Amino acid sequence: MQKASIYQKLSKDYREELLESLTSFVAIDSVYDESTVDEKNPFGKGVTNALEYIAELAKKDGFKVRNYDNYVVEIITGEGDKNITIMAHADVVPAGTGWHQNPFTVTEHKGVLCARGVADDKGPLLSSYYALKMLRDHHLLGDYQVRFLVGGNEERGSKCMHHYFQELKMPQPTLGFSPDSDFPLIYGEKGIINFKVKKSLDINGVFYIHGGVASNSVIERCVVRMRDNQFFLRKLQSEGIEFQVNFVDEGMEVAFIGKAAHGAEPEEGLNAGMIAIKALGEFLEDDNLKILTERFSDLEGAGLKASNKSESMGHNTLNIGILDYENNELSMVVNFRHVDGVNEKELIETIKTNAQPFEIELMSISPLLFYPLDSTLISTLLSAYQEETGDLVSKPLTTGGGTYAKEADNIVAFGMQFSDWDSMMHSPGEQVRKEDLFKSMAIYARAIIELGKKLNEN
Repeated sequence: MQKASIYQKLSKDYREELLESLTSFVAIDSVYDESTVDEKNPFGKGVTNALEYIAELAKKDGFKVRNYDNYVVEIITGEGDKNITIMAHADVVPAGTGWHQNPFTVTEHKGVLCARGVADDKGPLLSSYYALKMLRDHHLLGDYQVRFLVGGNEERGSKCMHHYFQELKMPQPTLGFSPDSDFPLIYGEKGIINFKVKKSLDINGVFYIHGGVASNSVIERCVVRMRDNQFFLRKLQSEGIEFQVNFVDEGMEVAFIGKAAHGAEPEEGLNAGMIAIKALGEFLEDDNLKILTERFSDLEGAGLKASNKSESMGHNTLNIGILDYENNELSMVVNFRHVDGVNEKELIETIKTNAQPFEIELMSISPLLFYPLDSTLISTLLSAYQEETGDLVSKPLTTGGGTYAKEADNIVAFGMQFSDWDSMMHSPGEQVRKEDLFKSMAIYARAIIELGKKLNEN
């Protein structure tokens, strides 16, 4: 059995405090809320409340704290031209349906905590925060600055960090990490292109379609309001399609049931929006819907002739995150992730060409990220993970997920999900093991210390 490290021993005194903070933090519904967006609340009041919670916690703990316009909370200890920067986020994806509890109340069962945000990213955020607090309390930090940045818009494009680094021109990290993915660490992230598919069309007998909550989540429920049509319902039943029906004055509402998953792994879910489009297209013999099904059903982009594969990153992925149809206007928000070796401009033109007769409107582009395995940042973080866990088998990873690592220099995603655990991020029942929170506190503490040594060497 591996001997407990100094960081593991010291972290025991911070465990209860971490759990208490997590319960309070998760209770704040920090989903982006357009209805409360204003100059003071750029991402809605819920996100602002979550940022203010972290700011007050850090002030109480004696850190130097500044809130930048409710975009980013900056927590600082130490001084110096060089810095270690930790980047985590306070916003969460919408809860969606399918929970067996209030998604914003932490419940525990056999050492597993369940609630929206416990794994993405409020639990990892607090694990790394208390690692920093522990080091400062015990005077273990060196002659350098550690900067902890908490943003409010990671799940919807990271406008928070763009504001901090690009608009406010704040210093870039010297070295650092974001606790927002998998251990042992992520050395490469796929490029992400978000775009909208649009077309004016008339779907016979259909008044309204809506499905999805975010571009980076698989649609788990899609509602179609249409004329009463028993033949359509029989078709769905005969094909084993899961649905619910509610009869209303103008006809019926059919809710197609899928399975939520992270948009980076659409194969782990079942897209209710595309199930609805395919079923309607076949039943109504609607050419536009048949084209949509043909072009956008393949989860690697083959329908758009936009599939690619690389040895290190696997396949491209395509996810329909939001689907809307009303007043003869159809739109879909697509989250497309591409591997290394792909020319991004050529890929976009390929998508535009092969989506016709549908129009493509670009929404955002997040470029591919790739760090050499022998770089100082990668080798130092990997060593910290190995020293604390004794795991010399797990290898650095690439991911389809996008993190804050793309928003700043010298940052990679570092934990907090272990290889033997499924946190069910972006899905109902999001979960984290308490022991993983505690174990990660020690890993993050060692990582900060080891990165600090590298700062002093250079």
